Amino acid sequence: MNVLSYKQKYLSEQSHYQFILLDEDLNILDSCNTLWSYANKIRKNIVDIFPFIENLKEAIQLQSEVFIPSIDLALSKDKPAIYDFFFMKEKDAGRNFILCIIKDVGQASKFIIEHQQEARLAMLENEYLELQNKNYQLENTLLQIRNRELQKNKELKNLFFSKISHELRSPVNGILGLSQVILEQENPQGETKAYIESIYTAAKHLRVILDDILDISKLEAGNIVLNKANFQLNAIFQHLQLNFLHILEQKKLTLHFQVDENVPTYLIGDEVRLTQIFYNLLSNAIKFTEKGGVFVKVVLESKISENKCIIRFQVRDTGVGMREDQIIKIFDPYEQIGEHSYQSLGGTGLGLSVVKQLVELQKGTIDVESVVGEGTIFVFSLPLEYQKDIKTNENNIDKTIKKFYGLKALIADDSAISRLYTKKILEEQGFIVQTTESGSQALEAILQEYYDLFITDLKMPDMDGDMVVEKFLLQNKYDQKTAIVFATGSIGLRKINYPALLKPFGQEQLYKAIENIIPEEKKQVYGLEYLFKITDNNQEFMQDMMDSFIKAAPEDMNRIADTIALRDGEGLHKAVHKLKPIATIMGNNVLARLLHIMEFSCLGEHVNWGKLQEQSQEALKLIQISLDFFLTQQKSR
Repeated sequence: MNVLSYKQKYLSEQSHYQFILLDEDLNILDSCNTLWSYANKIRKNIVDIFPFIENLKEAIQLQSEVFIPSIDLALSKDKPAIYDFFFMKEKDAGRNFILCIIKDVGQASKFIIEHQQEARLAMLENEYLELQNKNYQLENTLLQIRNRELQKNKELKNLFFSKISHELRSPVNGILGLSQVILEQENPQGETKAYIESIYTAAKHLRVILDDILDISKLEAGNIVLNKANFQLNAIFQHLQLNFLHILEQKKLTLHFQVDENVPTYLIGDEVRLTQIFYNLLSNAIKFTEKGGVFVKVVLESKISENKCIIRFQVRDTGVGMREDQIIKIFDPYEQIGEHSYQSLGGTGLGLSVVKQLVELQKGTIDVESVVGEGTIFVFSLPLEYQKDIKTNENNIDKTIKKFYGLKALIADDSAISRLYTKKILEEQGFIVQTTESGSQALEAILQEYYDLFITDLKMPDMDGDMVVEKFLLQNKYDQKTAIVFATGSIGLRKINYPALLKPFGQEQLYKAIENIIPEEKKQVYGLEYLFKITDNNQEFMQDMMDSFIKAAPEDMNRIADTIALRDGEGLHKAVHKLKPIATIMGNNVLARLLHIMEFSCLGEHVNWGKLQEQSQEALKLIQISLDFFLTQQKSR
């Protein structure tokens, strides 16, 4: 039997097909040379050439026909190689044969998937347009409310907005100072984590200010909702020490924290509000101190019950001090200390007014003592709940996964700290992130390379974000659509057709936005759609495939773990290459992308084995989720 006869029999057009004739044990009997020459492979098993077939060997031998589409046999990242495999049983002269037909489909699978996504994307876009309209209505309502308040308090509000920079200055200086410290380190190691955590704390503080302090009437009306959560004072003080490090070094001042041993380690209350109080008090103390330092002392004032106590906080400085007539006005908005004006010291007096309201909002008290030329002491007491011990469950295995692993994201923002904050959030979810600081840079980047997600500020110096998007859509050469999100301080009267996040936004807000706009196919971690497709809904065949996956996947992951432990790059490459097509067949697109990254990062002279170990743990989670799903499906059949 000659494979050329099959070529004449089955081909109706000129295409790239490889015909291989196999015996029942999948050994090669004959082959044509359309795609590859296998003249020296006769009598060798096809599994040796295509390792992924091993997991499908039983199905190929039992079924009359087996179709396996879109198998990626790429040898490098930049040159995709997609092939369809078709196995069919033949009989000649009383002998049974298996004919393997391999078709080079190139980029066809990509277009097929894209067509399937178009309908879903259109539906998502319509839904977001409706949400955008609702946002416009809400924004108009808020504007009407604010206009009425501005009309009633025109003089006070104008003064407030002209001096709002006071409350923004402390966290912004903290963020910029920490960024400068990190950049000046030649080789930052252990301290980097602490710096980043402190930057995050400053960002949370800034967010609270923008959300609540901008409308001071909200504070006066007591409309702020307090949040309760476990926190530790030492952690807060560590972040504060780092955030004020730059200004303390400039003024050659010291900042000391002392917590009495009777103060509970684990307190329950609003950590963000307490941090905000300390930000304002410490900023004020450092501002009016030229020699000496600032001293924070915390003591347990009393225990109210088994889980509630009153904590007394003291902030003392060695600064200029105040007279009695100045102390009386110190908590009034916009008040300054006589001859020390906001022009010379950089303040407006709003900070201490906010401190008093926040303390009283938490049912606490605050007082101040001062001596001219010697310094000032602020003392405030807060009722807080506490917990004697925090129990952790060591057996609680983290099941969270990075559903966007391997997807590419581009951030365009002229604010360095905004880029860093957004980049960190996206990287925690598995994105590969690139940042640009201008609209023109963003347009150049997004036209040169495909990105799954594009987050851009609306207002940038050289080119606004909506203009970048407009030009990109006119010149876009990519078949897949890029998910677009605007991040801006204000939409104003602009008409935009994509989701928008108002700055400052939290992690959860960004998570929700990208969760909704990224197509389901890209973040799928299991599914039967692909099996339905390749088995033509043949239940018995599907069961065979699921059984094969359930058996092979754990073995393959053990092999991957072993090769990482042995630092065997070539062995890891083969193990990952074998598992990758199975991940696609089982509908685990996230795992397939992760394995693709691992496949091409384990070879070469400089292999990051630590990173590969982390990625293998992530792959193990994804495998377990798929296994749980398919075991459930198996039981239900």
